[in-house]
Amino acid sequence: MRPIFHTRSLAAVPLVLAIAVLAGACASGAPIYTFQPTEAPLVYALSSEGGNEIETPAGAQGADYTSEATMTLAFGEITDEGTPFTVTIESIVLETGGDFGGSTTDLTEDLAGKPFAGMMAPDGSLVFSEVPEFARNNLSVADMQRVASALLFPLPPGGNMAVGSWAHRVTLPMGGGLEGESVYDGMISAAGDTVWNEIPATLFVSEGVVLMEGTGQPEGAPSEIDLVNEVETRLLYFWDHARGVLLAIEASGEGGGDISTMGFSMPMSVYSKMDIQLVQ
Repeated sequence: MRPIFHTRSLAAVPLVLAIAVLAGACASGAPIYTFQPTEAPLVYALSSEGGNEIETPAGAQGADYTSEATMTLAFGEITDEGTPFTVTIESIVLETGGDFGGSTTDLTEDLAGKPFAGMMAPDGSLVFSEVPEFARNNLSVADMQRVASALLFPLPPGGNMAVGSWAHRVTLPMGGGLEGESVYDGMISAAGDTVWNEIPATLFVSEGVVLMEGTGQPEGAPSEIDLVNEVETRLLYFWDHARGVLLAIEASGEGGGDISTMGFSMPMSVYSKMDIQLVQ
């Protein structure tokens, strides 16, 4: 007889796995490869999708998700510590489906107008000095930090394109009702000139691995969960070098690992895609 394995409490997992500069050109017309202080926040639209499949004792069970969000981004003057940033999630809707059941969650009223502010170091690592209070089911402010961080990445140190490649490292809390960390460790480099929506741009490519390790008992889970995943990740950043503005991001990731609960250790595979575009 096949064991009956209840996994509805794992529905938050795909959200964890997923699911991150309005300025004028300088007077000389030289390319700009540093973040410019913003006179008014830029507005970006984010779309993402992803999912996972877990090999449970009762057979393979899968979940998927999509998310749509609108965010604003502003930068301050660069200091010795790094680049001050402020990201505000003005709207966000999450949808989940699959064998774990489906739901639609609109978090706009919880987050609109509430900034995520902090400092970005030259390697892209982030220190948040201000985050809103937020908790909904198995989602917490940690999950929203992951959303806000999607807009942030390191440009070449000192704006020097001769560097070749440079480190890209971001450590964030796990989220999804789990304690732990999600760590991206990669390298980023310029991949040449391109055009985005008829705008001349420089393409930066970051490649690395996201290591996710989390432990806890999410709301509705019958026992503690241990999660370990490694996801090979590739991010494309389209940069308007005339104005010093991020135009768009395209990201994808695939990988897997194990999730353990109730004495079972189960292999899992994950995938994710994300697209971010400048709206105004």
